[in-house]
Amino acid sequence: MAKVFFGVFKDKVIDNRGKPHEEWTEAPIKIDENFNGKKLDVFVNWDGFLVFEEGADVLQALANYMYRISDYGCCGRCFPGRMGTRLVAEGLEKIIRGDEDASFDDVYDMAVSINESAKCTVAPTAVIPVMRYIEHFKDLKNPSNKDKEIEYVKHLTAPCTAGCPANVKIPEFIEAIKDARYLEALAIIRTTMPLPGVCGRVCPHPCEANCRRGLVDEPVSIMVLKRTPWDYEYYHHKKPEIPIYREPTDKKVAIVGAGPAGLTAAYYLAQLGHKVKIYEMLPEPGGMVAVGIPDYREPRFLLRREVEIIQSLGVEIQYNTKLGRDIFLDDLKKDYDSVLIAIGAFKSRDMGVEGEKDGYEGVLESGIDFLQKFSLGEEIKIGNRVVVVGGGNTAIDCVRTAIRLGSTDVNLVYRRSRAEMPAEDYEVADAEEEGVKFHFLINPVKIIAKDGKVVGLECIKMQLGEPDESGRRKPEPVPGSNFVIECDTVIPAIGQFPDLSFLKEEDGIKVTKWNTISVKEDLYMTDVPGVFSAGDCEWGPNTVVKAIGAGRWAAIMMDRYMMEGDVYLTDKEKLELTLYKNKVFDKKEIVCEPHTIHRVHQAKLSPEERIKHFEEIEKPYTEQQAYLEATRCLRCVRMAMVGLEN
Repeated sequence: MAKVFFGVFKDKVIDNRGKPHEEWTEAPIKIDENFNGKKLDVFVNWDGFLVFEEGADVLQALANYMYRISDYGCCGRCFPGRMGTRLVAEGLEKIIRGDEDASFDDVYDMAVSINESAKCTVAPTAVIPVMRYIEHFKDLKNPSNKDKEIEYVKHLTAPCTAGCPANVKIPEFIEAIKDARYLEALAIIRTTMPLPGVCGRVCPHPCEANCRRGLVDEPVSIMVLKRTPWDYEYYHHKKPEIPIYREPTDKKVAIVGAGPAGLTAAYYLAQLGHKVKIYEMLPEPGGMVAVGIPDYREPRFLLRREVEIIQSLGVEIQYNTKLGRDIFLDDLKKDYDSVLIAIGAFKSRDMGVEGEKDGYEGVLESGIDFLQKFSLGEEIKIGNRVVVVGGGNTAIDCVRTAIRLGSTDVNLVYRRSRAEMPAEDYEVADAEEEGVKFHFLINPVKIIAKDGKVVGLECIKMQLGEPDESGRRKPEPVPGSNFVIECDTVIPAIGQFPDLSFLKEEDGIKVTKWNTISVKEDLYMTDVPGVFSAGDCEWGPNTVVKAIGAGRWAAIMMDRYMMEGDVYLTDKEKLELTLYKNKVFDKKEIVCEPHTIHRVHQAKLSPEERIKHFEEIEKPYTEQQAYLEATRCLRCVRMAMVGLEN
């Protein structure tokens, strides 16, 4: 952790001048003192500034910051943001030069005026480090070392963008939607996410948990807005315009897995001119999105369209081909310049209850197996009285699918409380509306069978104890509280993990204690040069958007490995990841209440209608609805900057 010489951050003044370095205060953010191999001189953002080296030219850094804000950070629609920020920068430059008319008071007054009058929140927050310097350190005789060469690296972000694993430029694409520039909005999204039609439907939208509008009323409906321009392109039969950034190279890439991570990596590698081939074990693309998410949430014909767009870039997909059975890692390493393993997490965990492995009719292998077989049109036997065990989105998809298949008594058993369910709350609410019965703080202990067929599931009541390693209170059984839920079908859906049985010791690829593939942090390469991994097989089952983000970063690293022989982060990327890990959103921030426009909710089929079929239940915004929701965005663009010694 870097140590601070002096600075002001979130109104906390830090002053270690006159103290030896060992006694300096640790930075209030997680930032490396050795920043990408360079010495960290100064850090500036919307919360203040931090100085890490004696002799740092803080005023020059602040002036540079304000020039960058004026050039890149403002929309140009108001005078304080467009011109005021430049005047502040020029005022600081005058002070640095020692001009006779230079005045900290004048600069401060301009900064206060911008802070109070600019239309959006970009310029008002940008002047905060300048104001704090003048308030606390304007009399500082800073021993600037003019011989030092400082490189200033900046990154534009937003609380929502920094909360998105795919780093989607959310304020920018919402601004384009507000102006009805739908195809431009879609192009902005695709710079970091090639599957907006998917993510606009099934993303758990962590961005919305980081939306400052949510501190006032409700967050902006970012997920549905992300879907809007994709739907516009699809339903208006617009031909996607996908840019190609490089002429074809002579490099060949093999990707194992056509799920979100693999498809994303293929998209960006193809844009960079590489020849990409995907090997997929299923008979169609999409991975868990295709066979683990029912059509009422993500229609597969729309998913297939997203894949067609990726294939139009020259990406080849070979189906029904499994790693370790039909293809082997040794052969891929010989035939390709780079290999990405993105196989997902398809193996299911056992419940660990008595009778689970006794072969009783009515005990299904797993929730994922149930959903996959149904999606692929394979025969599945499901009774009228169903119990699904689990609390994630897979469990919810299982009970809602059972309802649609005609089961009339559908139950979900979960060992924790509803508040601790990992499933999306609105999915749980939808399932309740459709008739699913929820049993919270209940855990199965035994399969009850008669004549080889399931007739019930014995359960025990649970109570929450002390928090476990996940931070959630650990469920503990209540002695003597056993009871039986009568049923003819039991579906375990308590979690998945990757099947890494294809790996051999001589492959040299390390596996973590969680049975995932070990990669170099933020670089996505295994210990074997040229072999990369991304997605659920890297960290275990997670979200579609996280897999997409990992796929893009993996593509960047694979391109560098093939074209430069090395993997690394640029200074800008290092700063971007630093912001992502520190988080930009401040839950305690007091936000002035904007003009009230209530969150616009998309139309949804009634429970009575939607349980009859698997058609998509949530409908797209109309253009008017999209405009109204887009106007709720507070455009919270922020800029961070580091000064690095070359």
